[in-house]
This record gives sequence, structure tokens and C-alpha cells, in this order.
Amino acid sequence: MIVDQAAVPTTDTSSTSTHRVQSFFQRLGDTIAAELGDGREAVHANLERVASRQLTAFNPSAHFDHDDLVDYVLSADILCKQADLEGKFAEPPVSLYHGVDFDISALTWLDGTTSIHQHNFCGAFHVLAGSSIHSRYRFDAWQSPEPLQRAIAGRLRLLDLEVLRAGDTRIIARGNNLIHSLFHMDRPSVTIVIRTISDDSATEVQYDYRWPGLAHDPFQLHAPTTRKLQYLRMLRVLDEDAVHVHLHRVLENADLLLAYLLISEQTRISGNPEQARILSSMCTALPAEQRELLFKATHNDLLSRALVNFRRKLHDPGHRYLLALLLNVFDRQELLRLVKRAYPDVDPVDQVMGWVAEMTGNTDRFPNVIGLSFSTTELRMLSGMFRGAGLDAVLAQFNERYGAAEVARQREDLSALFFALKTCALFHHILADLPD
Repeated sequence: MIVDQAAVPTTDTSSTSTHRVQSFFQRLGDTIAAELGDGREAVHANLERVASRQLTAFNPSAHFDHDDLVDYVLSADILCKQADLEGKFAEPPVSLYHGVDFDISALTWLDGTTSIHQHNFCGAFHVLAGSSIHSRYRFDAWQSPEPLQRAIAGRLRLLDLEVLRAGDTRIIARGNNLIHSLFHMDRPSVTIVIRTISDDSATEVQYDYRWPGLAHDPFQLHAPTTRKLQYLRMLRVLDEDAVHVHLHRVLENADLLLAYLLISEQTRISGNPEQARILSSMCTALPAEQRELLFKATHNDLLSRALVNFRRKLHDPGHRYLLALLLNVFDRQELLRLVKRAYPDVDPVDQVMGWVAEMTGNTDRFPNVIGLSFSTTELRMLSGMFRGAGLDAVLAQFNERYGAAEVARQREDLSALFFALKTCALFHHILADLPD
């Protein structure tokens, strides 16, 4: 049964005591339930199709906004059964309909952004308010994984990236049929999620993914792994020097997941990217290619946290769009292609450099919102690097502008600046291929 959008009332006419948000989503849930029929198998087989179609037909974004949700929650004495009552996912969530096998929730986002992940459930989501950058990926394992494997080494590739706005609806496919991330552009952004809730977590893994290709199970409850992490945290408090001896001992025999968790945490605590390389080299039970993958994944974790922190300071849509690309696109040419697609009338490098100049306080429009001091020299060098210039090519460009003698005198400083820009948290993904 497809509901005609025009037939969906914006207010509840049956009871003045029922909030119109509750009434609307009760009707939506009941309509979906009636079309799905009875039984877990029917729900799991058909919810993607039915939920997507009914979300499009009901179009919640045409009837409600974030203020309506606030009014509903703050005036409610009773709510339906709540998923994620502790609010671990979203800022915060609220369940609007609770069925036997599926749930409808509204997820509000302020400054959060999701990891690259897959789901062990299925359904559909709908943008109620705000906008988001939606990125989809493909993961190719180096070797066929075992069922429920804790961590998998492979290659992660971006498939596509789109801007979702209020009214857009997308299917949530189960497993690696949908590997995606969402970067929320507006504050707040609100997503309506319809998903199965009777899934068996013991038979399916909900992997998180780390660039350039490490899949891991963030929900695994493996007692030896958990206790090792806890004991090393304890030892770090008791004797910071001795903990490195114990850490080395554990890493020598660690599998891929334990090694990743330990190195990522230690690198984050130290704030030193070089820790990632040193600790990864200690994982001698792992093949050399997995040790290199560990280094890249944990090094990227540290730098990506800086980008996520920048997000809280950036509110201009263009700045947030660039930050979303820098977090989710790992190839310079692809990033520039996406900028060109979004801003077809402007040279993509000029557009990126305009944003960087604004974010670093080099225009009258904005103060230095990210705290990085970029002079004309940094901006000019970075522009060349975005166009694919390595160190020698950049220095040749500077020779033409400033003269060979001046560039020769400052060659050491300019080379250091080139390396600093190449390894900067903002640009390390997309400038990594440039020759030093």
C-alpha cells in the first residue's frame, strides 16, 4: 500500500491530547507494518523497500522540523519504548515508533560525524532537517575472511559522494552492501531512521572501516582483549615508563584487532604520529603488509581526530563541505572533481584555496577559525601542491616569482614548509603522492 502524500494530514484530527509528531509517526509505523505483514522474515526481507517508499510518500520533512521534535519530547509524559536510551549514537536520539521487528527513530546531530561503517540491520533513512555529505565505499579484503572475523585487512575505495538535503530518502542495506559515512553540514541536522530491531548480532558483524583498508568489529566482547586493554591503561597510570615494556610484549603476539586497538589508543594518548610506526613494527606475529596497514590506519586515526575537532569551529557551508571532503576522500584528483561538480563555474583549486584562505583568516570574511597560521607563502605553495606540484616544481615556481637567488637562500626553510603542508592533518590524504 502506497500512501498519497496529499492524503497525509499535518495535524492529528482524532485526539487533541496526542501530539501531532506522535500521531504522524504512529500512522507511518502502522502503515509500514500493515504492508510488511506478520513475521520476522517478512520484515527483514521487505523493510528496505517498504520503508523507503513510505518515507517518500509520507515525507516527514514537509510536516515537521527540529523544533517540533523538541516540543514533542519536552511535553511528553510517556514515550514509546526507547532504543539507545543512553544516547550513545546521535546528539540525542528519540524513538518515535516501536514495533515488534522494526523501530522508527529521529537522530539529531550537532557536531558529530559518523565513522565509515556498515550495518547488521536494514531499513531506510530520511533527512528531516539540515543537510549531510553521504559517502559510499567498497571494501576488498586481501584474503577471504572467516565468519565473524574480528578484523580484516584489505583496500577501502570511495564509490561516490552526494549532498543529502531535507526530503531525501535512502535505503539502509545490510552488511557490506552499504558501507558509508555521513558528515552533517548543518547544526542541527535530523535524520529519521527506520530499521529492523530483531537482528541477531551473534551472526552478523557491524564493521567499522579505517583508511586505507582495515575493517574491525567495534562491538566485539572478547574477554582477553578487553582485559589486556584495561590492564595496560592501569599500568600507564602506575608506571608510564614500564608500560612500554608490557606493551611491546603484548604487541609481539597480538592479532590484527588487538594490535589496532592498542596502537590507536597509545598514539592518541601520546599525540605523536611516529608512535604509530614504532609500535606497528613491534607486531612481529603479523605479516609485513599488515604492519604497514596498521601504521597507516592508526596514523590516520590521529590526524582525522584533528579534522573532526575543526568541524566544531566551522559553520560556513563551504568550509564544512571542504572538511567533509578532506575526511572522506583520499585522492586529490577525486576531491577536485567533486569540488568542480558542486561549483562548476569556478576553478576547483581556486575554490579550495579560497576556502583555506577564509578558514585561516586571510580574508575579511572570517577570522582564523581553525588556528593555523597561513601566510601568502603557505597559500601559494599549497595552491601549487593542489595542482600536483612536487617540491622541485614548487621551488621552480617560486624561482620565477621571487628569483633563484632568494629561493636558494631559503631552500631549507621552503623544503621544511613543503613537508609540513604535505603531512598536515588537513591535507595528508590528498598530498601524500607528491614527490619530496
